[in-house]
Amino acid sequence: MTNEKMNSTLEQYLRPLTFPVAIRILGDKDIPENYRRPMKILGYRINICQGVNFARRYGWMLGFTAEEMACPLSMPIFGFVEEPDFVTKGEIIYPDFTDSLEAAMRTQAAQPKAPVGSIGSVLIAPLSRADFEPDLILVYGNPAQIVRLVQGALYKEGGAIESRFSGRCACAQEFIYPHLNQKCNVIVPAQGERLFAMTADDEMVFSIPKSKIAATLEGLEVIHKKGVSRIPTPFFGMRVRPEFPKRYEQMEKVFGMK
Repeated sequence: MTNEKMNSTLEQYLRPLTFPVAIRILGDKDIPENYRRPMKILGYRINICQGVNFARRYGWMLGFTAEEMACPLSMPIFGFVEEPDFVTKGEIIYPDFTDSLEAAMRTQAAQPKAPVGSIGSVLIAPLSRADFEPDLILVYGNPAQIVRLVQGALYKEGGAIESRFSGRCACAQEFIYPHLNQKCNVIVPAQGERLFAMTADDEMVFSIPKSKIAATLEGLEVIHKKGVSRIPTPFFGMRVRPEFPKRYEQMEKVFGMK
C-alpha cells in the first residue's frame, strides 16, 4: 500500500483535523536535502514534538539529529546520549511530579528508551508527502477518532491495546515504545507538547508501527463498512420520535400534523 493510499484511507474513515504523520527512524545522520533542518531554517534547536506539529499542521518535511533536539529529556529517550545517574535516580522528576525519590525512580525506570547510539536521525513528514516507507504513523485526533483506530488495530488479532501513561515525555510513547515493541500505542500528550507544540487539550495520539499498519487500516475500513462504528458518529438519538410541549398541540392540529 502506498503512502498516498494509506493517507487516503485514514482521511476517509477518520476525517482527522490535521495530517497523519509518517516517521522514519534511521541509524545514520544522512538527512536528505529536501528535508528541513530546524537549526538551518530557524537558527535554533526545537523539540521533536514541535517537528511533528510542523508536519501535521504546516505540511513540512523535517529531519532531526541530536544537534536539532532542544529538549534535554528527549536526548536519552532517543538514545543520543547515556542517561545521567541523577536522571536514573529520579532527581529530574522529584519533587515536581512525585512524593519521593523512590517513586520518581520507578517513573523514570518505566520510561521507554532507545539503545544508546541506535538512532542517528529521525525523518518526519505528512504521510501523503513522505518519500520513505514509514517506521511509524502518528495520527492525532479526538477520543472518538482514536477509538476507531483501536478497533481497527484489534480487528485481526483481538485482545486489547495496552498503553501506559506517566504524564510526561510523551515522545517516548509516540516514537520509542511502538518502534521497539512493534505494538500500537495510545498516547495522552504531556504538558510539554501542549506547551511548546500547541497540541490541543482535547487531542490524543495513536502510534502505529510498521508491522501493524496494513492490518490496522484494513480493520478501520472493514468496521466502517459494517456500519457498527463510524466517524462522524451516527447518533442513534437522531432516530427517536420528537416530543414537543403540550402548547404546540394546537398548531399541530391546525397544520393537520396529527
